[in-house]
Amino acid sequence: MTRPRRVALVSLGCPKNQVDAELILGRLAAAGAEIVQDPEDADLLVVNTCAFIDSARVESIEALLAAEEWKGRAPGRRVVAAGCLVQRSGAELAEGLPEIDALLGLDEIAAAPRVLAPRLPAIDPLDAPRGAARALFAAADPRRRVVGPPWSAYVKIAEGCDQTCAFCAIPSFRGKMRSRPLDDVLDELRRLAREGVSEACLVAQDSTAYGRDLGLDDGLARLLRAAARLDEAPPWIRVHYLYPGRVSPDLLAALAEGAPRIVEYVDMPLQHAHPATLRRMRRPGDAESHLRQLEELRRALPGAGVRSAFIVGFPGETDEEFEALEEFVGAAGFDAVGVFAYSHEEGTDAYGREDDVPQEVKAERRERLEEVALAAAHVRNEARVGRTLEVLVEGPAEDAEDGSLEARWRGQAPDVDGRVLIAAPAGPAPAAGSFARAKIVGAATTELTATLADD
Repeated sequence: MTRPRRVALVSLGCPKNQVDAELILGRLAAAGAEIVQDPEDADLLVVNTCAFIDSARVESIEALLAAEEWKGRAPGRRVVAAGCLVQRSGAELAEGLPEIDALLGLDEIAAAPRVLAPRLPAIDPLDAPRGAARALFAAADPRRRVVGPPWSAYVKIAEGCDQTCAFCAIPSFRGKMRSRPLDDVLDELRRLAREGVSEACLVAQDSTAYGRDLGLDDGLARLLRAAARLDEAPPWIRVHYLYPGRVSPDLLAALAEGAPRIVEYVDMPLQHAHPATLRRMRRPGDAESHLRQLEELRRALPGAGVRSAFIVGFPGETDEEFEALEEFVGAAGFDAVGVFAYSHEEGTDAYGREDDVPQEVKAERRERLEEVALAAAHVRNEARVGRTLEVLVEGPAEDAEDGSLEARWRGQAPDVDGRVLIAAPAGPAPAAGSFARAKIVGAATTELTATLADD
C-alpha cells in the first residue's frame, strides 16, 4: 500500500473533542499529510468519536460504518477511529468493525503520524486503548483548526475531571483532572491572537477546578486575570462549564474585572433543582442555592448571558421532583438551556439503579422543560430591545436572501446560544470575524433582530 497523503476529518461530540481532532490533524500535517475538507478527495479519513452517552456512541458507530462504505469506494483508502469511544471501547471496535485500519486513543495523539506508514499492522484487540487517559497537550503542539470559523477557537485549559457525578462516565476514560500550566494557556492565547482569532472559548470538564492539581488557589481566577492583562490576546475570552457551588468571590471579581476582554457570560450546568434528585445525582445544591448563586453572578456581571443544562428522567425522578425543576427553570430565567433525557450508562454510579422513568415520560418532560426555558429566554431577550450591544459578525445569514448578517452578542457562545440577525446594511457590510455595534429592535426565543448602530 502506498503512503496516504490526503487526510479528511469527521469530528463528533463536544468542543473538547474538537480540540483533540485538530491536534491529530496538526500532527498529521506536520508529518507531511495534506488536510482536505471533502472526504472524497482524501485517502485517509479520521473519525474522531464521542462516547458520552448512548446516542453519541450510536452516532459514532454510524459515522464509522459510513467511513467503511467510503473506504470501499476506492482502493488504498484507510479509516482511522480516534477519540473517546476508542479509549472507552477500543477492543469492541476492533472486533466489531474489522474494516478500521487503526485506532488512536486519547493518549496517542502525539503518535498519530504512525497511521501514515506505508503498511499498518492488523489491529489486535488486546492492544487497543483502555482505561483512563493520562496525556496532556501543550501550546507548542501542532494543531490544525479546521472545525468552525477561523475567528473563533476553543482553548482546552485542562483534561479529565475529579467530580463523581452519578450519571457521568467521562472520568473513566478521560481520566483525572490535569490542568495545563497557566503560562502554557497564555502562550496559546497569544498564538491565537497572532492568527487573527477574535474569540477564545476556554473549556474544561470543570473549569472552576482549574489549577487545583497544580497547587493553585482559585486557579481560574488567576488565569482570567492574567489573560485580561495580556498585551496580545483575542478580544473576547469566554469561559465554559462552571461547577455550581465552586464560584468563589475571587472568581466573581476576576470575571467582572476582566471586562471588556472577559465577556459577561456564564455557562453553568446545574443538571437539576430538586434536592433529592441532586443527591442521587451526586451533585450539589438545590433550587434555593442555585437561585442565590445566579443572583450573585448577575450582580457581578450585569446583563450577562446565562446558560445552563439539565437532565430529566434520572432514576427515581418523581412527578413532584420534575415539577420542582420546571418551576425553578421558569423562575431562574436563563438565556439558553440544554435539556437532555437521562441515558443509563454502564460504568457510572447510577447504572446500579433501575432506569425506572419510561422513555415516553422522559421525552414528555424534556419537551415541557424546553418550552418553559424558551418562554423565559424570550422574556430575557425582550428586555434587550432598545439596547446597543457589541456583536461578533459571522457573515451573511444563510437562511436570509435580503443581505442580512448573522452575529452573536457577547452573551452568546458559538453553536449553542442563538444569534443576532442584523438587517442588511446600507453601506459596506462588516467583515466576518470583525466586531460591530448593533441596536436591538426585536426579540424571539433564540434570536435577536437588530440594525447596525450609527455610533
